[in-house]
Amino acid sequence: MIVTSYTQIPALLVDFVPEAASLIEEEADMPIREAVRDDDFAIGYFNLLGNVLSYPLLMPQLRSGDPDRDLVARCFAFVEKLMESPEDGIRSAAHFQFLEPLLDAGGLLETALPFMGERTRGEAAKMVQFYAVEVDDDTRRQLGL
Repeated sequence: MIVTSYTQIPALLVDFVPEAASLIEEEADMPIREAVRDDDFAIGYFNLLGNVLSYPLLMPQLRSGDPDRDLVARCFAFVEKLMESPEDGIRSAAHFQFLEPLLDAGGLLETALPFMGERTRGEAAKMVQFYAVEVDDDTRRQLGL
């Protein structure tokens, strides 16, 4: 499935990361069955990725000494689907709400690398170059820089 509409994002997120369902309910202020079908809520997709996926679910896992590898892998599989989208806005949301925070916190990019798909890794490499993020030699090698 290729993501071509912002309205697909909430349901797709729940498919990949069921743990996000209660967070989506809070963000949407409605039951999950309504939230994933509500076009007006889907307009908030940009914040959805940060408020539901990145900050409450992914970042704590990447910061922990023993992350839930399955959860982290599913988060990145979801983002990889967004990065496959032909829609610039959908890819931008993944870029700014999911990948950019990894660059702002020391060590998170390095921890996340093994979970990244090809498109996500490529976007991370572009970001490291564009923002002149200092990374170690191993990270540069893994990013193909």
